[in-house]
Parts: sequence; C-alpha cells; structure tokens
Amino acid sequence: NIMKILCGIGIPMGLQYSITAIGSMVLQVAVNGLGSMSVAAMTAATKISMFFCCPFDALGSTMATYGGQNIGARRLERLGEGMKAAVFMGTAYALLALVILSRFGDSIALLFLDADQTEILGQVKQYLLTNAVFYIPLVLVNVVRFMIQGMGYSKRAVLAGVCEMAARAGVGFLLVPYFGYTAVCFASPFAWIAADLFLVPSYLLIIRRLWKEQGMEAP
Repeated sequence: NIMKILCGIGIPMGLQYSITAIGSMVLQVAVNGLGSMSVAAMTAATKISMFFCCPFDALGSTMATYGGQNIGARRLERLGEGMKAAVFMGTAYALLALVILSRFGDSIALLFLDADQTEILGQVKQYLLTNAVFYIPLVLVNVVRFMIQGMGYSKRAVLAGVCEMAARAGVGFLLVPYFGYTAVCFASPFAWIAADLFLVPSYLLIIRRLWKEQGMEAP
C-alpha cells in the first residue's frame, strides 16, 4: 500500500518533466528555422538562465517537503504561512536576478560567446531580460506546484505541466513564424503564466477542501 502511494506521487512528477520537455522540443524546432545565430543565442541564453533558475528549483523542492510534512501533521495553518514566506524569498531573489542580468548580462554571455559576436550577444541579452522580468510568475510555478505535489495532489501538478507544454508549443507553432526571435524570448514567460492560471486556483480549492474536511473554514 505504501509503495502504491509513493508511485502515485512519484510517477506523475516524472511525467511532468517529460511533458514540459516536449514543449521545449517543439520550441527548439521553431528556433532552428530562424537560423544559426538564433540557435546559438538561445543555447547560450538557456545555459545562463538555467543557472539563475537553480534557486527557484531549490525553493520548489523545499516546498514539496514542507507541504507533505504539514499535511501529515495536520498543521494546515502552516501551509499558508510557508507559502507566503516562500513567495517572499523567491520574489526577493527574482528582483536581484533581474538587476544582475540587466547590468551584467552581456559580460556573463561572454562565458559562452566571443566579444565580436555582437548580434548574438544582443539576442542573448534580450532573451535573459525578457525571462528575468517574468521570474515572479516562475516563483509561483515552483512554489505552488511543488507544494501541491507534496500535499499529495501530483495529478494537478501534471496538468500544470500540460499547460506549460501547450503554451510553449503554441508559441513555437503560431508566434515564432510571425514574430521571430522575439516570440522565442516570450515562450517561457507565457508557459509560466499559463501554469500559474491553473495552479493558483487549484491550490486554493485544495486548501478549502482540506479545511472543510476538518470542519473548519479556511482563513
């Protein structure tokens, strides 16, 4: 029985990353059609962005453990407190990352590119700044999704991954042919917002249901 519970939580988590990767693959196909410079720019920008997003991933993993522990202890009042604290920390880091990338994005890109590749460097900075402006929605994606997973509602987290996939694929199929590299820069922000539009209401519904099961009203 315990193995079934663990598989019910773990397998959807694994599928979630697979589903998200499908959207990224579709977007990559669209970028390939823009030429070698756009491919090189996105490759370098993605590496830098992944590095700056590591704290968001760590914060999400923390919330998965936090949510599971407090559900197990029936300390529902702590879920909201932890959520607020995590969003505050994530927002503070998101603003710091935005400042760093806006001022030093060009210099950081030189780790992967030569100084004479000015057009590619400009595209890298455009990608990094566009994503960094939307890091706060990314905070919510990681905090809320992993909290829901830790609380035992992994299927909802998978559906959030489907929303991300659909948004990235939609940008790749519909917007990149018309708006080019600029649309590529907005693909991840669109995906994060699409996931948030599903995750935040789902979290609120779950919390209200849990409080109702204990015969209490959610604060």
